[in-house]
Amino acid sequence: MLEGVLILKQVEVMVSPDAEEFYLACSTGWVKVIGHLIEVDGLQFSAVPIKDFIRVSEVESGAKLFDIFAPETIESYEETLMFLEINVAANIVMLIEKAGIKKVQNQINLMKEAAFSKHGQKPTGQKVDTEWMKADISDVLN
Repeated sequence: MLEGVLILKQVEVMVSPDAEEFYLACSTGWVKVIGHLIEVDGLQFSAVPIKDFIRVSEVESGAKLFDIFAPETIESYEETLMFLEINVAANIVMLIEKAGIKKVQNQINLMKEAAFSKHGQKPTGQKVDTEWMKADISDVLN
């Protein structure tokens, strides 16, 4: 055994630049929100801004994984994507590596069953037009 050597597994991570509708499983039922898709080794998560934090949830079940503080210094679309890649995706990877992929998948299946039995079938989300956010000058007044 090699002592003092850390071996990291290569993990596939993708942060979608497009905003999408997601549905979170809340006590009142399915709640529609808008955020970004983050895929880690084939598992899908939503990253949704809520006040001063980002809520990270598993997409199929709509179940919350964790909240992460979003600094006020994030002011642009590009900075948001960078934060999602560097901070949010990295935390998801650490969670999966700590628990193990099989345990995470089993937990997702349990959360999905619980959400579906309590709230019924989850509505389908769709892509959201965010091109106006990337423009240098926007004609959106608010």
